[in-house]
Amino acid sequence: MARPFGTGGVVPSPSTSRAREGFPWRLAAVVVFVACFSLYAWQTLIAGRPVGGGLLLLPVLFMLTAPAFVRASRSESTFDLAGLMATGLALRCAAAYFRWVNGADAHVYHQVGAELARSFRSLHFSVDVGREVPGTGALRYIAGLVSVPTNSDEFLTFLVFTWFGFWGCVLLYRAFVTALPGADRSRYAKLIFLWPSLAFWPSSIGKESWIMLTLGLAMLGAARVLVRRRGGYSLLTAGLAGMTLVRPHVALLAVVAFGVAFLVGRRDDSRAGVVTPTSVAKAVGIVMLLLVGGVLATKTVAFLKIDDLSGSSVDTALQSVRERSAEGESQYESPNPGTPGGYVTAFVTTIARPLPTEAHGFEQLATSAEGLVLFGFLLTSRRRLASVPRRLRREPYITFALAYLLMFVYAFSAISNFGILARQRVQVLPFVFVLLAVPAVGAARQRDLRTPPVPS
Repeated sequence: MARPFGTGGVVPSPSTSRAREGFPWRLAAVVVFVACFSLYAWQTLIAGRPVGGGLLLLPVLFMLTAPAFVRASRSESTFDLAGLMATGLALRCAAAYFRWVNGADAHVYHQVGAELARSFRSLHFSVDVGREVPGTGALRYIAGLVSVPTNSDEFLTFLVFTWFGFWGCVLLYRAFVTALPGADRSRYAKLIFLWPSLAFWPSSIGKESWIMLTLGLAMLGAARVLVRRRGGYSLLTAGLAGMTLVRPHVALLAVVAFGVAFLVGRRDDSRAGVVTPTSVAKAVGIVMLLLVGGVLATKTVAFLKIDDLSGSSVDTALQSVRERSAEGESQYESPNPGTPGGYVTAFVTTIARPLPTEAHGFEQLATSAEGLVLFGFLLTSRRRLASVPRRLRREPYITFALAYLLMFVYAFSAISNFGILARQRVQVLPFVFVLLAVPAVGAARQRDLRTPPVPS
């Protein structure tokens, strides 16, 4: 019997289940879907843009996703998870049009992918992608594979990559409820499916959509390992392998964060000095982490073009990133995270900049507004964040999220361009949302006090 989609395998008791929240998310999904379909039709029939294939593929994508919607509807009784998911998918499909109109690198990926697709249709897969692998070359290869079923139609390929990014969010949600069944599932679902950056940037042919998909797969595997369910290591390995194809340094961050969570996490059934199946499994897991970490370290060194991962080499790589990204109207002076004050500035920069006074143009103003909203969430979630320290051992997925966030801030604060930073930020937002959705201090005790005792 399949585990419920929305509760991480925990079936809500009929006596404790609440009615679904009142907002009509399913109606919202229908409205956004119709608006998106109308947009495609208008641009095809009136503006003459080549997006007519989207009129056929859009319903197909929803039909292919329908089993997940049905499963979510049946398993989650406290809020309309299926409606939220459908709304999120419709928003992403609408965003895909705007990403297609304003695409830059995405158009190059499509052009090269269309050329590669010709070879793939002839079953010739040993091709020269023209760029490095791991890295841009791997994404070109993936774009070529996707271009085979889409018949090299650029907009259809955009929609397929958009679908990849959506499924990454689905997997991230499943990882959250698997590892933290007692957390605020409704809040996390709204954040992961409706947050503007997560709906906009991965809705394109590009690394963001692929990273979201593989990150979600890896996180679901990590969650299953941390709660000792089967299949976790297989999913984790597959997700890390996919990330390594495009951004090995992100995969390395995930492995290190998982290693911290794996070692810090408390095993309630372990006994000092006694060899148990749990202790053996943990020892095997540590060995696997060391092996995978070694491979990813090698790939990262080659990708960053440095000699090793020593402090001086990493500093050299970060300085190179600062110099390469400091171009265009969106450039700024990146902070130095090597000092306590500099790290605080780097945190604000990585999570929320540009500030309103630094924003120029609609896109930057929208990004700035989103950053202010996120900081508003952080301020109003003080009681939730205050509960994080006491949960680090008992709920190691929180440790994972915190460790990944802290390392991400250090590594990506070197970026000196607001536009690049806004795209890269989508790789860390799901982990920020984990911290925003943990139960508040005293929330569990208050629930216990409100619940009447069970008669003996």
